[in-house]
Amino acid sequence: MALKQKFSALAVAAAVSLGTASTAVTAQEQKFVTIGTGGVTGVYYPAGGAICRLVNMDRKEHGIRCSVESTGGSVYNLNAIRQGELDLAVAQSDWQYHAYNGTSQFEEDGKNEKLRAVFSLHPEPFTVVASKGSGIKTFEDLAGKRASV
Repeated sequence: MALKQKFSALAVAAAVSLGTASTAVTAQEQKFVTIGTGGVTGVYYPAGGAICRLVNMDRKEHGIRCSVESTGGSVYNLNAIRQGELDLAVAQSDWQYHAYNGTSQFEEDGKNEKLRAVFSLHPEPFTVVASKGSGIKTFEDLAGKRASV
């Protein structure tokens, strides 16, 4: 084997052994993240707690320590994300839309185009019901009509 090939093999072996010798993360390498949820009696708080438990199970390997925080809910969470007070948060998709586009309660602060969705916790389907005599047969027929949500 040529000297160059021996050196390459030795370098690869050293890199592999260094990579596997220390898989545990030291305390100094730990990253702390907080998930904003909602009230402790709602759905968001236990969901955030479950996410943190899953993340924390392998924290020695990836170095992320997760904690859950009870908050005022979606609007509070989205404002706290903007201000850097939370790393992650649970939020309803309609409020996320408003925060991203700077509409509704987020109009004064403007768009938050840095906002990203990581995943959907659960779908939020809805059913539209109209009386037979309303003339409403399609979703488009709702335009200009009064509706209660």
